[in-house]
Amino acid sequence: MLMNSRLRLRETLSFSPGVPPPRYESEFSDEVVQAWKAQGALHDISPEEHFHLDRREDLPVAWRRAREEKTVVETESDMTLFRRTYDPRRTDRLPSDWDDQLSRWVEREFALSAAPWNEGFFQVIGISDAVSFNKAIALLYDQPKRIEAAMDHYAGYLEELMNRVLADVEVDYAVFYEPIASNHAPVVSPETYARFAMPALRRVVECIDRRGVEFRFVWSSGQVRSLIPFWLDAGINGLLLNQPGLAGISYRTLRREFDSQLRFLGGVDWRVVVQGPQAIDEELEQTVRPLLEQGGYVPYLDDTIRAYIPFDQFRYYRDRLDKLVAEVYGCPP
Repeated sequence: MLMNSRLRLRETLSFSPGVPPPRYESEFSDEVVQAWKAQGALHDISPEEHFHLDRREDLPVAWRRAREEKTVVETESDMTLFRRTYDPRRTDRLPSDWDDQLSRWVEREFALSAAPWNEGFFQVIGISDAVSFNKAIALLYDQPKRIEAAMDHYAGYLEELMNRVLADVEVDYAVFYEPIASNHAPVVSPETYARFAMPALRRVVECIDRRGVEFRFVWSSGQVRSLIPFWLDAGINGLLLNQPGLAGISYRTLRREFDSQLRFLGGVDWRVVVQGPQAIDEELEQTVRPLLEQGGYVPYLDDTIRAYIPFDQFRYYRDRLDKLVAEVYGCPP
C-alpha cells in the first residue's frame, strides 16, 4: 500500500520496519537558487520540485514577541512589558486567513509541525546582543526569582496559546528551538539551565502531549550533549541539530548511547557535499546507512543550503541518498 509523506513520517518516527522516510531536505537559500540557475540548473522550477521533495509545513503562529519588544527583565516595569507582549489573547498571534488554513489542513497528505518554544531560554528573558547577554547572566545570580517568574509566565502563555491552536488542528510533530551553546559547551552550566528553563519546558511539553503531539524535537546547535538527559527527562524524544559535526556530535554516537529514546531529523554533514563524491559516499555509508537500518531517522543536510554548494555535487548527494534509502527499504528510488 502506498503511503503519503505524512504517514511515512509518522511510521518512521515510530520505528516501524519497512517504511521509508519522507524525502525532506533543508531550506534552500535564495542565493543558492540564483547560483544554481546561473549554473544552468532548475530553470523555472523550485529545488523542491526538481528533486521531488515531500512537502511539509509549520503552523503560521506568531509565538515570538517582536524584536522591538525585547528587553532584559531587570525591573518590575520590564516584567509588566514582558507579560503584555507574551499575551496569548493578542489578535496578531494567528494569521488573518486562519480559518481558511484550517480547512486546507483537514485532508492534508503532508506533515504539519508546530514550534511553540520558538526563541530559546535566553531569547525569552531578553537577550538580543552582547550587552543584553551580560545583563541576563548577571540576573541569573542577582535576581533568580525574577527569571523564574518570567519563565513561569512564559510557560503559561504558551499553554494557553497552544490549547487554543491545537483545539483546531492536529499537528504531527513539534520543534523546540534552544540556541544555548557554542561549539565547546553550553553558555551556562547544565544545572543552571535545568533550574531556570526546565520547569517551563516540561510544562509546555506536557501540554502538547495532552493534545496528542507524540513527537517532540529540540532544534539546537553547538555542544549540547550535556543537556540531552534534561531534555529527555522533560519529554523531548527527538533532535534536529544544526551542524552537529562542528561541535563533535554524531547522530550515530547518540543513537548508540540513547537507543530509541531519540529520533533524528537531518544531520547529514553539509561539508561533505562541498568536498565531493568520495566524501559524500563515505558519509552516507558510515553514518546514514546504520541510522536508516535502525529506524527513527529522516536524513537530510544539517544546515541551510547555500550558494557555496555546487548544483552538480548536491544532485550527486541526493541521487546517492535516494538510492541508499531504496536499498535499505527495498523500494524504488
